[in-house]
Amino acid sequence: MLCSDGVFRKKQLSYKHREYTVGNYSGFYHYHRGIEILLVHCGKGTLVLNRKVYTLEAGSILIIQPFQLHRVQFEVSEQTPYERTVLTFEPFTYAPYFTMFPKTYRFFEHLWKDDLPNQVFRMDSNETYLSAILERLDLKLHESNGPTDHDQEAAGMIILTLLEYIQSLNEVSSLPGTLRTERHAEKIMQWVEEHYTKPFELDELAAQLHLSKHHVSHLFRDETGSSITDYVIARRIRQACWLLKSESMPIEHVGFRVGIPHFSYFCRLFKKITGLTPKQYRNSNL
Repeated sequence: MLCSDGVFRKKQLSYKHREYTVGNYSGFYHYHRGIEILLVHCGKGTLVLNRKVYTLEAGSILIIQPFQLHRVQFEVSEQTPYERTVLTFEPFTYAPYFTMFPKTYRFFEHLWKDDLPNQVFRMDSNETYLSAILERLDLKLHESNGPTDHDQEAAGMIILTLLEYIQSLNEVSSLPGTLRTERHAEKIMQWVEEHYTKPFELDELAAQLHLSKHHVSHLFRDETGSSITDYVIARRIRQACWLLKSESMPIEHVGFRVGIPHFSYFCRLFKKITGLTPKQYRNSNL
């Protein structure tokens, strides 16, 4: 579901250590209320984030900011499983534990609040050190069945160590490098960003890219694993979620603002994707 993670209804941190998938993993567009750190141990896939498409493989580390729309897809089989560790935490809760370490705290705030030029990193030769950090956090959380007030500080210190490691990777990735070629899917997502509040016209998009409608649709699915329509809907519903929480406009006007002018259809689509009606979402603590 696009607008739900459920992570922070009862606790401020969610952690899945070396989760393993050998069946279907098609992925879906969604976002989280907290910061997500995803580490890929095994597998090959793609990430759609900030209108860019990234290739993921063993050793990739992803940083996802609060409320960023993204989609992770992996090609999974018995021979090529997808193994990952996923940490999602509420930045407001853990920020106080980082303030005594100014350099790392500045980097944490950068990850949390700034526009990031890079959100995908590669593990370095200290992967054994990283594995020890992750196992320590897993042990700490299993001891208490999740971070309580008593051990929240300990979990915070482990997260701090993980941030220090990622900061070292960021310093290396900030060095001058070769500019990558923009993908067709990224051009398509940029066009959607500029037009999603209007009726979607594939003819207009194809004409701007000087490609046929069939070729445009094929390129997008091939590069992202989803259809253009799925992406347009996800972007519209993501914006609707933001408007429902940040604006006091009548719910009847929200669908119109995001390019879905028929109110009954907007409500059905919103509930199908989020699991809640627009009114329930506005009144929820999500």
